Amino acid sequence: MSTYTSKLRLKLPAFTDEVENTIRDLGENFEKLDRNADDFATDIPTQGDYAQNIMIRNANCVYGSYYGWVNTRTGKAAPQWTSVHSYQNGDYIVPTVDNGHVYRCVQSGYSGYREPVFPISEGIEFEDLRATNGWAASTYYQKNDMVLPSVDNGRYYLCIQAGESGDQEPVWAVTDGTTTYDKNAVWASHRIAKWKEIGAAAWFRPFGKIE
Repeated sequence: MSTYTSKLRLKLPAFTDEVENTIRDLGENFEKLDRNADDFATDIPTQGDYAQNIMIRNANCVYGSYYGWVNTRTGKAAPQWTSVHSYQNGDYIVPTVDNGHVYRCVQSGYSGYREPVFPISEGIEFEDLRATNGWAASTYYQKNDMVLPSVDNGRYYLCIQAGESGDQEPVWAVTDGTTTYDKNAVWASHRIAKWKEIGAAAWFRPFGKIE
């Protein structure tokens, strides 16, 4: 009858065991040791799926840093949303302020200048267009204002030079980063990114501050 270690429940071979059984038991022991071994990183993970209580040890411990990070919620790790950033289908993000959810890009494009209000309803899709209005004639626009053309073309336009718009709507550029001149205002063209809520986000918290 097999005996086991007290903590990891590793099998202890006996002299009476068959060689084949001993080799198999040792293989299972090695797998268990590997699963329980510490993972090392220099920062919080931004990709992958993690169960609650998974710990990552800091590979670069210095004064004022932390010994590591522990995941407090089962879910997917992802980088934080970034302003006016190019995203591709399948990219994942989390809000800059944790809301417990992770989002997948379902339409390649650029994030807006202002972080969206992330919905928390399951499976909801939304465009990255916070504080975006339709273009208006003879209107003074500030740098980083965002507008939409009167005829939807799947793009938003970011003001990169403040000024007054013309009395007629311009012919909008349809290539990413290309500029449109609109009397005194200048706009940069960006395809609209679209997101979908896809479940829980992992949430790693630091522990063991080194002082």
